[in-house]
Amino acid sequence: MPLLDHFYLPIKEELPWSSLNTLWTSEIVGALNHSLPRDRYRAFANRFLGKDVAADIAEFELTSDPNSHTPSTNGAVALENYTVAAMQTMPALFPDDIEIHVTDATNRRRLVAVMDLVSPANKKETSERDAFTAKCAAYLQKGIGLVIVDIVTENKWNLHDELIQQCGQNATYCFEPATHIYVTSYRPVQRGKRSQIDLWKWPLQIGDVLPTVPLPLKGGPLHPLDLEATYLAALDKGGISA
Repeated sequence: MPLLDHFYLPIKEELPWSSLNTLWTSEIVGALNHSLPRDRYRAFANRFLGKDVAADIAEFELTSDPNSHTPSTNGAVALENYTVAAMQTMPALFPDDIEIHVTDATNRRRLVAVMDLVSPANKKETSERDAFTAKCAAYLQKGIGLVIVDIVTENKWNLHDELIQQCGQNATYCFEPATHIYVTSYRPVQRGKRSQIDLWKWPLQIGDVLPTVPLPLKGGPLHPLDLEATYLAALDKGGISA
C-alpha cells in the first residue's frame, strides 16, 4: 500500500499519527527481534511524548501529604524529609522521543542503534528542532547507528538538513529543496585516521512505497529493515486494509 497522509482527512480520522506511531513502533520492534541474532541483539521501544510523560525523565515535586496532588510552593523538591527551595525556576523543554533502541546483549546492553520516528512536535518550534538534531548528533558522535523516519506532513521543516548544518557540513549532503518527508540512515565509521559517516537518503511523497533501509549496528553489520512491511502491519492493526 502506498504511504498515507496521517495528518489530514480522511486518514487523520481513520488512523491518526498518535495511533499509528504506537502500532508502527511495536511492529518494528517485533520485526527486529525476529530478524536480529537473538544471542546478540535486542530491540526495545523507547517512547516519551513531551509533557504527557515528562515524569519519565524529570522529577515530580513531592508534598508532605502523599495523597495530595497540589505541588509544593517555591519549587521545593522533597527527598525523604529533606526540602530546599529552588533559587530559581526556569522553563524547560521535554521533547517527544519516539525511538526504537537496539542493544548488544553481550556487552551490558550497550546501545548500538537507534531508529527515530519524527513527531509533529519535533518539527514545530526552533527549540524543539534544535533539541532533536542535537540528540541525533550526540548518537552519531558516539558511533551509534541511526535511522530517521519523517512522514510528518503538517510541518515543512527538514530535520535531516538541520542536522547536516549542525554537524558543520554543506548542502551537498542535504535533500533537494522542498523535501519535507523522507527516510535517512547514518553509519558512523572510522577508516584509518578518517572519521566518517556513511549516509543513505530517500525523499518521500504521499503515495510512495516505503524503502527497506540499512540499520547500522555499532561494531556490527548493517541490518535490513523493511519499513513497508512494518507499516502495512501497523495499518492492518489500525483497521486499514491494503
